[in-house]
Amino acid sequence: MEKIIKNCPCSLQVWIGAGEPVLEEGGLYFSRKDEVKEYLNRKLQKFKGEMVECYVHQSYKGKPREIPVCFEVK
Repeated sequence: MEKIIKNCPCSLQVWIGAGEPVLEEGGLYFSRKDEVKEYLNRKLQKFKGEMVECYVHQSYKGKPREIPVCFEVK
């Protein structure tokens, strides 16, 4: 399981089912997947009860990384 690299800028895409992402943001900093979940739970309240797939994108030492974070919006 890949971990989020602390102090490394990231962007994220959030999906609920197929189609277009429901949220895309950049210029964010997270240390752990729990922080991503907390942040998105606040932003996605209109999707309460839905399962979301989030992909955190980071570039580290010139290599792109994609870290999946899946959870139910509470």
